[in-house]
Amino acid sequence: MRKSSQVIMGALTLGSVITGIQLGATAKSGEFLPSPVPTGEPTASPNPSDSASPTPQPTGNATNNPAPKPQSTITKTSEPIYYRYGVVQVSVVKRGSTITDVQLDQATATNGRSSAFSYLVQLAINAQGSNFDSSMMSGATFTTDAFTQALDSALSKF
Repeated sequence: MRKSSQVIMGALTLGSVITGIQLGATAKSGEFLPSPVPTGEPTASPNPSDSASPTPQPTGNATNNPAPKPQSTITKTSEPIYYRYGVVQVSVVKRGSTITDVQLDQATATNGRSSAFSYLVQLAINAQGSNFDSSMMSGATFTTDAFTQALDSALSKF
């Protein structure tokens, strides 16, 4: 009974952590800003006829700064990593210096270990590399190690 209780609690904890990660990943950065509070003081809107000076016109002496070039998206693929329970090969997509996606080209694992891959992908994107904490996952140590090796293999090609 004790082992089954540990498994159930571990699964519930993992589900809670993953839900939190997914909610955090989908939140928009400006979504939780407080709205301004009105002070009760009315403000007068300017009347266009009250302005004493004309609107300045551009003189043509302004420097022409070229628009920044759009950053290109680059994808690099890892070497296949063979491990005890299968094989892992990933492609990392970067825009500039930011990892925007990690695609699983080959991701095999036995006995349910393959369910770890979706969490590992999200952890890698959030950490912007392979230096992430996977301690909340149990039973997928070899799978996590193989994924990290594949991720490092792809990142070394940038």
